[in-house]
Amino acid sequence: MKKAVVLILCLFFLQACKEKDLQVETPDSTITQEVPPSFPSDVELAPSKKIPSLQLNRSVFHSVIGWMSDDEILFILMENAEWTVQSYTLSTETWKTIYATTTPIIQGEIHPDKEMILLHTSSNSSSAEVVLLHKDGHVAQSLFFESAEIYMNWHPENPNLIVFSTFYEDWTYDTFIFDGTTQSLQAIEVENPFVKWYDGNRLMVFKWAESSLDGSELYFYSVKDETLEETSLNHLLDIQNLGASMLYITINEQQNQFEYRIEEKETNRVYEWTSPAVSNYSEWIVPNVSIIQPNQLIILQAKKSGNVDEFTDKSVLSSISLNGVKQLGEIDAQPIDCSPNGAVCLGGYEKENWIQLEPFKEQIWLEFKE
Repeated sequence: MKKAVVLILCLFFLQACKEKDLQVETPDSTITQEVPPSFPSDVELAPSKKIPSLQLNRSVFHSVIGWMSDDEILFILMENAEWTVQSYTLSTETWKTIYATTTPIIQGEIHPDKEMILLHTSSNSSSAEVVLLHKDGHVAQSLFFESAEIYMNWHPENPNLIVFSTFYEDWTYDTFIFDGTTQSLQAIEVENPFVKWYDGNRLMVFKWAESSLDGSELYFYSVKDETLEETSLNHLLDIQNLGASMLYITINEQQNQFEYRIEEKETNRVYEWTSPAVSNYSEWIVPNVSIIQPNQLIILQAKKSGNVDEFTDKSVLSSISLNGVKQLGEIDAQPIDCSPNGAVCLGGYEKENWIQLEPFKEQIWLEFKE
């Protein structure tokens, strides 16, 4: 068991369980369609539109997990004491139940290869179950932990590798590596619980400066040797493993800029760019990023540096690859989750905004009814 970590960092990664409800109505239309058996009983299908429009009753709706394909979005729903993972197919406006349980589902994650789904479930404050599902709903693995609050990082290319950190009431933690190939769960000793996969054999460990505004130093933890290796990288705010590429985000305090580098692993091809740095006085607000391809991402960046509570301007949404940058449009700062083909992004904390990229258009597609 490790030393207690800073509460603020922990709260950034952990999510609370909420019970909500879903109902889809058909505005301005008297047409009704037959509801599939897997669909919640209080839902009607909306007529086909270029941009979908669903009205959701919060007593059923919990959350949107994300894109399973360019045409399929996964939801977590709760009705009659049963929690379900359901897919909504945009082109046919139909629903399908993938998984059902009586245990509350805290959160879900889709692996980048779109073949596996990870669910964090918990029925009490002292334990949790992590369920690994195939996309057809078959349970591949279930893992049980003593703590209900869990940080997870899934290897972007190997869905059999997951690192977990479990937190306790006194904010101490334990960190584990799960290997689905060998069905093993290995405890490891690291100073920072929020580690990430660098490759199949090493984890990235971040050693933060006394002030989080100064960023962090990067260390590699060898899973095989259980040793820590220094690197020359510092002032880091984040690193993301895209699969075929790595994305590095550092802070240049003198110029008040975020500095980015996307680097292809096999060829060492590099593309670098900068954006104005934004903070909330005590820490930097790293821009929202959505990975759509192993060498491509969509990112939302501020147009000027400063403190986040002083901003009234919209942010710039751009597509970035090794070939350069393409600006797509301007929207308010918000989390984004983009489709695999990069044609549409879901925006907002509940993914309620539909952001069509070409031609650029933003519209609410999920309306919540109390």
